[in-house]
Amino acid sequence: MGCVKQAMKHIRTPVVLAFILFSLVFPILIGDPTTISMAVDVLLLIGAAVAWNIFSGYTGYISLGHATYYALGAYVLALACRDWHIRGDYALFLLLPLAGLVAGAFAIPLGWIALRTSRYTFIVITIAIFFIFQLLAYNLHGLTNGSEGIFLPIPTWSPDLFNLPFYYVALVLLLLGVGISWWIRNSKFGLVLLAIRDDEDRTSGLGIRTGWYKLAAYVLSAAFIGMVGAVAIYFAGLINPSFAFDQTLDITLVTASMLGGVGTVLGPVVGGLVLGPIQTYLIQQYGSIATGFDKILFGGFLLVVLLLLPEGIVPSLRKRWYAWKTKTYTPEIPSSRFTAIPGVSPGYFGSIASQGILIQSIPIEQQRSQIASAILPLPGEQSVSLHMSMGLSQKVRAQRLVPISRDGSTPAQGQMAASPVTSWRCPHCKKPLLLTGNSCYCPRCGFTRPFTGGK
Repeated sequence: MGCVKQAMKHIRTPVVLAFILFSLVFPILIGDPTTISMAVDVLLLIGAAVAWNIFSGYTGYISLGHATYYALGAYVLALACRDWHIRGDYALFLLLPLAGLVAGAFAIPLGWIALRTSRYTFIVITIAIFFIFQLLAYNLHGLTNGSEGIFLPIPTWSPDLFNLPFYYVALVLLLLGVGISWWIRNSKFGLVLLAIRDDEDRTSGLGIRTGWYKLAAYVLSAAFIGMVGAVAIYFAGLINPSFAFDQTLDITLVTASMLGGVGTVLGPVVGGLVLGPIQTYLIQQYGSIATGFDKILFGGFLLVVLLLLPEGIVPSLRKRWYAWKTKTYTPEIPSSRFTAIPGVSPGYFGSIASQGILIQSIPIEQQRSQIASAILPLPGEQSVSLHMSMGLSQKVRAQRLVPISRDGSTPAQGQMAASPVTSWRCPHCKKPLLLTGNSCYCPRCGFTRPFTGGK
């Protein structure tokens, strides 16, 4: 299994590097503004799914209110542009950390309240938080301008390169999110989050303050998805409550993460690459007609995955890869390490070699004591159990128990054929005798006799 994991690491690194290189040159190779615009939407969707997975995937607390922080980050950027009179330029991207900090600041008290409940109650509370903030956005006209919304400044760079800055900023956010997710997954912090997902009560019983770990993951996820929302609104050019607080965003994030594999680093990326282009294509081609049709399609995808790949694409493919590599991998065991044991067929060691069990050489002076103490006859058939030095037991069928002389030598082949076969059953109850030291005894009636070496 170690060799299989090592092979997976060697394969994973070139694949990730190839994906990053292809993402960097994709807009240059394509050149079509419509395709690049679709790619921006897909990257933003994947980035939001990665942010959602940082909390819900690793802790097991399903959040259906992350669209709240998506909208908060978007409104922070829109209000900053309106109140500070910022022109549409590259410098506006410098406000993305501010949008993330504000979204994370809102997540601290909200998460502290919501995470004090159980998992199922937490789902209901996140939905309630979402609708509360959506109603606030509709009713606070002086701040959000109500349903009319706020227009963001138009970018000043060349119209021919309109989508390229958004594409590369979205790509940087995605790579940053995947890097943070990978770090969490392979750190002590992530280990605690996974322990909370598996058994929170036992984790708390070990003295770990699980509440702080859950809140930290919740705030980090909210801050990152707030930056994604800010980029999405700047790319759209207009923000209003119905667009920022989209009820279907959380369903899309959950579907993409479950399709790829919840709780994995690359699961949301794979799920987003499958669902993102379909959703973006349907919306751009069919407009409002596709608003409900894409959700039906997502539901169909989710049902297929739950039936065929219940753990998601990435975990299921990883398990099948491990199973295939383990089945095809056979360790090479040198035959010189095996020692012939009298009365045991030589073909037996081939089956042991295929399982990677080594039989070490036994000095001739120790053969009698070690082999005799290891032979335990079983009822029904003349079977013996050879207890290996590694603690493993292999059942061997023996046609004859060959006695060993006291000087350590074994009889010749002719002598073996001529020697009488010693009876290893009790003469009274016919139960197989057990050998201990130099005596044979019956475990049923207590009959004993000395071990004569077959004479």
